[in-house]
Amino acid sequence: MRSPFLHMIRSLSLKWKIVIPFLFFAFTGTILLSYIGLSSQQALIRAEEEREIFRYHNLFVQDLRDKEGLVLSLAATIAEDVAVQHLLARRERGELYDLMLNTYVRLRKDFHIEHIHFHVPPGISFLRVHKPEMYGDELGPERKTVIDALKDRQPKSGIEQGKTGYGIRAVVPIFYARELAGSVEVSYSFGAPYLFTLHKRWGMDLSFYSRNAGGEWRIVAQASEGDEPERLEPELANVAMARPLFMVDVWNQNRAILLVPVKDYSDSLIGLLKFSLDRTETKRRLAHSRNVMIASGLVGIGVSFFLTYLVAMFLIRPIEEIVREAQEIAEEKRERHIEPKPGDEIGRLAEALNLMLDSLKEKRTQLEVYARTLEKRVEERTADLLASEEKYRTLVENVPLIVYRILQDGTTEFVNSYLTEILGYSIEEAVGNKTFWLEKIWGCRPAECREVWQKNFEMGDGYRIERDVRDRNGRVLTFIDHAIPKRDGRGNVRWVDGIMMDITELKSFQEMALRAEEIRLLEEISAHMAHAIRNPLSSAGGFARRLQGSLPGNDPNRRLAEIIVKEVARIEDFLKVLFSSIRPFDLSLGEVDVNRMLQNLLARFEGPFRSKEIEVRQSFSPGLPKIQADEERLGEALENILKHASVLATPKQTLTLSTSFAGDRIAVEMTHRSLPLSQDDMDKFFFPHIEERAQWPIIDLSLSRRIIHRHGGKIDVLRQENDGLLMRIEMPVRTGR
Repeated sequence: MRSPFLHMIRSLSLKWKIVIPFLFFAFTGTILLSYIGLSSQQALIRAEEEREIFRYHNLFVQDLRDKEGLVLSLAATIAEDVAVQHLLARRERGELYDLMLNTYVRLRKDFHIEHIHFHVPPGISFLRVHKPEMYGDELGPERKTVIDALKDRQPKSGIEQGKTGYGIRAVVPIFYARELAGSVEVSYSFGAPYLFTLHKRWGMDLSFYSRNAGGEWRIVAQASEGDEPERLEPELANVAMARPLFMVDVWNQNRAILLVPVKDYSDSLIGLLKFSLDRTETKRRLAHSRNVMIASGLVGIGVSFFLTYLVAMFLIRPIEEIVREAQEIAEEKRERHIEPKPGDEIGRLAEALNLMLDSLKEKRTQLEVYARTLEKRVEERTADLLASEEKYRTLVENVPLIVYRILQDGTTEFVNSYLTEILGYSIEEAVGNKTFWLEKIWGCRPAECREVWQKNFEMGDGYRIERDVRDRNGRVLTFIDHAIPKRDGRGNVRWVDGIMMDITELKSFQEMALRAEEIRLLEEISAHMAHAIRNPLSSAGGFARRLQGSLPGNDPNRRLAEIIVKEVARIEDFLKVLFSSIRPFDLSLGEVDVNRMLQNLLARFEGPFRSKEIEVRQSFSPGLPKIQADEERLGEALENILKHASVLATPKQTLTLSTSFAGDRIAVEMTHRSLPLSQDDMDKFFFPHIEERAQWPIIDLSLSRRIIHRHGGKIDVLRQENDGLLMRIEMPVRTGR
């Protein structure tokens, strides 16, 4: 039985059928958009507040690290003072206090240092510069930084509690005559003054809570504009002890809160630090946005209703008129055509009614014409398809891409002739071998290619990957392989169509560009540092030489001045190596015979090798092609390498030098036994350095590597068994830049 309500809705005027849905959609859309807008704004503001408060947390962690580094540096500086070492070793408390008092006052004024404390083994207070009357007490296990520093003889730092509260402390052992004399501690207060410093800097309220003997979390230090709760809820504290806890109620709370655990030097929890961010402005912005959206929505709904009603009335009037005229035609009360209407849908409806009877005969005639012309068009289309297929085959055969089709059983159904041109394999080899694509192109056996096979023929996903393929001669080429599975009517994969584009040269250019950019950046950094060091070093060297000349020969300080002059000279030699390594140069390319160049260099180094009784064995490839290179620069690079080999090689051993050619690159290999080298020595093998006891104290290996890289080559050094060293240089035959 039909519902009366549904019947009433269907009986409504078309005008109300248009107005009511549009009004409903306008109201629903406005509410939905307002809700989405407010929700999105709330989420964005919450995320923004969370990022902001965590940024302050990161700043706090960084400030702690900076303070720890500061006190560690100050403690190390005090520990290196010879006078401090002497007085502490002799246990001269009064003289040590007089020596350190001005230092403590200056550090307290400039860096807000709270304590300078000296200790003696096994952990006894010797002198508190900030409280000289307190000394001689034994520092217990709670002062783990002092105990560890004296035990391990290494600097220790971190947050630790002392007699005056928590502090950021650094303890550095003090040695006198290579014996442990004691240690010095420099600390920065970790309490209300420190929090107030951060509060003034950031405008953020900070509170530090610590757990008392009763297990309650109570505030021990704060820096805030308002009052903070004295106690911390146990549930919040339990969560914050494990990880930082961020809390914010977008509508009810006036502050966003972040609770983070604070641990001491022993990695023990000492308290919770609360960051509090004012949200008053945020709530005001949210309320304003909500009110604006509500007002805009109400205005929009009213305007939508009015405009929809006008549009409905405008549409209904011509419809009612044409319905009345159509009813007259149906009742055969109207013989003349309907009067022409405007060129909209109503006008086209009127024209359709006028043409409906007249067009029946015309349509029947047109159907006969369509039947005759359809067959002709099908024949023409078939001919066009055949011609298009022939054009496609011609295009596939001439395009510089490998175009292929692989069936599910591994058979290569089709591959164009570019396969032979680029890889050297014939089409017959590819088509006649079901494992050709797996072994030659994918480079794996069927069992190893199960994942690729499943992705293509079982899942039908296809792929687009970068692939390395060896041609018939063993040369490695890089391709972009794009495979597209084709399905039948039942959704099963019948074959895989794909194309492979050769990007070998592009990859080579990318690597060369990246290498050149890295070298350029390192050159700029090195040049800046070298210039920054050279000027003060020259001044220091000049003053040291003047000091040396002004001291008599029997003055004990003259020996110290000579050491300074010698060390400054060493640094100046190192800067010469560095400037030589980073100086810009251009290449003048020409044909270079590498074998001849190596033979000439070996003839020049015959004397140094003979003096160390080193036997040189040559194994030069007779068919080595000439390369495009700058003969002068390349000779300089190889000369530096042979110089370094003559220094590093052990006496009465064999040095082997060989050349070879493979693909489009030549290789030079040099092997010999060397002095024992650590992994750090290998990592810094090509760094600028000075060989003091060698015939050539300045050997620029870094310049040699730059020259080889500028030629498009590469150089590697490998450590072998029994302190063996292998250096391999590869150079392109034709590429140079």
